Amino acid sequence: MKKLHKSLIAIACAGTLCAGVAALAGCGETETKGEAYGLVHGAGYVGYASITVKGDKITDATLSEVCLPTYVLAGDSVADADKVSDTVMDHGSEVTKVFYKTVSYGDVTLTYEAGKGYMNGTTSFADMMKDEAKAKAYYDAVMSNSVSVTIGSAKKTDILNKAALSKDENGYWTRKDKDGNDYSRWKMNRDATVNYVKEHGVANLTKLVKSEEKAPDVKEDKDVTYWMDGTINTGATWSDFYKADASGYLTYAQLFINAHAAATK
Repeated sequence: MKKLHKSLIAIACAGTLCAGVAALAGCGETETKGEAYGLVHGAGYVGYASITVKGDKITDATLSEVCLPTYVLAGDSVADADKVSDTVMDHGSEVTKVFYKTVSYGDVTLTYEAGKGYMNGTTSFADMMKDEAKAKAYYDAVMSNSVSVTIGSAKKTDILNKAALSKDENGYWTRKDKDGNDYSRWKMNRDATVNYVKEHGVANLTKLVKSEEKAPDVKEDKDVTYWMDGTINTGATWSDFYKADASGYLTYAQLFINAHAAATK
């Protein structure tokens, strides 16, 4: 009976010791999540990436994007006082578009000025989004349906909402596959990128190069090819997964690198 009692004490002590030195010995390692926000895809969208690590292994990763307020145009039914017409560049061509004049969320009020875009006082909205904390605030406002548009004396939150601005919901970059069915090339690229990061980490994200292999289900005039990590095909074809000369915005690779750094700091 005494021997059994001593054995139980030894087991209990071993359990306590393991809990106390978990960080050193690897016993009971906990998961840590890192997040990153910033302008992506030509500085036209706000991206969010997260990476969860346990020890030196990535256990989860996510990626999403929200559009800027200029993605949604004001219609003919909107009073002239609540909208602004402007000539802007759109995919290399000058076009005239009509934007909502006043957009707000939290303590931020944006006013559209022709020739300048959305301004917060004397600061452009794009310049604001270069600050990660401000990019996060805008992303969170979109995802919580808290971005409002001023129409007359009312602030409406059903226009620039999550359904309109989140690429997961607004049908962004929908194309036809080889069988004529609609599918989201953005989601295809997002999912492929997330899977690559989960399986291979972030170490080679700044070494990616475009292959000559064209995606077989693409029906577009431009040449769409895969990004490669040596012999590993990432499955992603988007234009700026990684670019060494990207300026004014983050590539998706850098967004994930930032998230990983936040998780491992």
